[in-house]
Amino acid sequence: MTGILIPALPQCVDVKKTIMIDFDTVKGKDIALVVSNTEKENDVRVFLGEIIQKDNKFYFINESQKWNLTLSREWFNRLKKIPDDLKETLLYADFSFSLSLANLLDSSTEGYQPIGIKWD
Repeated sequence: MTGILIPALPQCVDVKKTIMIDFDTVKGKDIALVVSNTEKENDVRVFLGEIIQKDNKFYFINESQKWNLTLSREWFNRLKKIPDDLKETLLYADFSFSLSLANLLDSSTEGYQPIGIKWD
């Protein structure tokens, strides 16, 4: 499946307890991107990368996948500090954010961001 990422908040996240994170806090830190496949139950993958800022925009960079994913302010604000008990599961990253991967049912891509993930 070639996918399109759509923003998703993990069900365990309490939005009221979300703390805004500034770029200096995550600069140079390992970031885990947790991607859930909405087409298949329990199909979740974790990708390690970093976030850079260029021209007032944020980008999630993953060298091995050759991703340069533009992060909206909304996505950036979803970054969460990873608790110690989840560090191993999330590749020892310092922060994480979650997205969902789905096939589009029609040809409309408005509101979605293609990033070229090939999901086997």
